[in-house]
Amino acid sequence: MSEDSLSLPDRLRPLLGHQLAFERAHLACLHAAEAGDDDTLDHCRAARLRAMRALITARADAGADSAPDRDTLKKAAMTVLTNEAIDPTE
Repeated sequence: MSEDSLSLPDRLRPLLGHQLAFERAHLACLHAAEAGDDDTLDHCRAARLRAMRALITARADAGADSAPDRDTLKKAAMTVLTNEAIDPTE
């Protein structure tokens, strides 16, 4: 399932990239923490903070900062990431 085939409301589609960037940065932090790599973890935390700020700003600018909108975006991003893990060629 590509990003285009998600059943995401049109007004939230432009925000999916921001949500994906945050989720990827968050996963990178988890992997670095599990590996015990402090230097990478510090880098990942900074990237995650930048991604979080960009996501929050983009959601606020789009008027999509309600809990249901946040949940919808998170679920869509997790679907994309799951599908990428299953079929990394997508």
